[in-house]
Amino acid sequence: MKRNNILSLLFLALLLCPLLMAQNDLHFYLNSAFRNNPTLKESQNTISVKKLDKSLTEAEYILPQINFTANYLFVPYFNNDKIVTANPGPNAIGYDASVTNGGLYSAQVNVTKSLFNGGVVDAYNNQTDLQIKSNEYNYELTKHNLEKDVTDQYINCWQAQELYILSNSTADTLKQQLGITKNLMTKGLVKQSDYLLLKIEFETQQLDALQALASLKSAIYQLNVLSGIQDTSIVVLDTVKLNKTLISGTSKFFTQYGNDSLLILSQQDIFETKYYPQFNLFFNAGLNAVELNDIQRKFGLSAGFNFSLPLYDGSQKSITRQQSQINLNTIVSNRKNQETLLKNKIKESSSQVEYYVSSLQSITSQLEDYNKIIILLNSELMHGQLSMVDYITIIKNYFDLKKNEISSSAAYQLAVNQFNYWNW
Repeated sequence: MKRNNILSLLFLALLLCPLLMAQNDLHFYLNSAFRNNPTLKESQNTISVKKLDKSLTEAEYILPQINFTANYLFVPYFNNDKIVTANPGPNAIGYDASVTNGGLYSAQVNVTKSLFNGGVVDAYNNQTDLQIKSNEYNYELTKHNLEKDVTDQYINCWQAQELYILSNSTADTLKQQLGITKNLMTKGLVKQSDYLLLKIEFETQQLDALQALASLKSAIYQLNVLSGIQDTSIVVLDTVKLNKTLISGTSKFFTQYGNDSLLILSQQDIFETKYYPQFNLFFNAGLNAVELNDIQRKFGLSAGFNFSLPLYDGSQKSITRQQSQINLNTIVSNRKNQETLLKNKIKESSSQVEYYVSSLQSITSQLEDYNKIIILLNSELMHGQLSMVDYITIIKNYFDLKKNEISSSAAYQLAVNQFNYWNW
């Protein structure tokens, strides 16, 4: 059977050549997926944008605001000596001069600076830091989910590859036996019906090999899609051997709950900054006149400050605090539910791992017995001591058991991957 395995590998190489140009492992696909995944790139960009929010906060609440303004107001008077004046006659027709001052000519540079608002800046910066942590966690969670999905699909591809190799090995074994049976039939030592029966089984295994190849191509295509790889050629996949990992400390799945709670408190802090005293210093310089006469003498400057303090707004602070507490209670409830879910998932995946370990041990023992039996059967078949039907039945059972071994090995790796996913 070892010889058959070697021949099947050669048959695989000849069949797929020149398609088999590379041999890839799991790390190749994981690195490609991390590099090409659009969601990970978006998360990185979001983090970069959030880091710039601190600069925006500084620009709005710490740095002075400087702007230039220019105004012109035309207020004409009719039935008056002057069309534009700040002192119209008693018979003039137009707006009341006390309202309009007769017009406006203004061109000023204005400077405004907020004072004593360090608490506001700290509140916004704290929220920004928490938002950055939240996005960093989302990045890690996306990466963790992607790692599981790619690993699962890689294991599926490896299973499809091994089943394809096994199908070729089965066909190759039957092909060799078909040649031997043909020679025995020519010598009259084997019935023609036995030869035809073996030939039919050989053609069936060839068809199975083609179907296995189609499944392999489809599986690799899906793996390439997950990894962001455009190449559609078939490659040889290395065997994957995952080991169970156990975490120490609190699971990372709970990180977001703590961060969400802090974000709610941070949002409440920002809302309550509206109750802080507001101090604003202002300064302006330039032209400010109501008529053109002696306008060159109307350049000047002014300065002052504004102060405001909210006194009553319908108890909005109390209402928003109640809303925040309700949202915090929801997070606590969700976290408890996640704890229960996580324990059950870990227990379930651990049980699956143990089951497949036991199953593989049993299959390995059966295969060892089958290998001994097949050596004896080949000799009995050569001497006409075994019917072809019985021989084919035993060979099929052997390769069915090999398929079971491959499927169980893949299922074991999938169970380990599932266990590692929840132990994070």
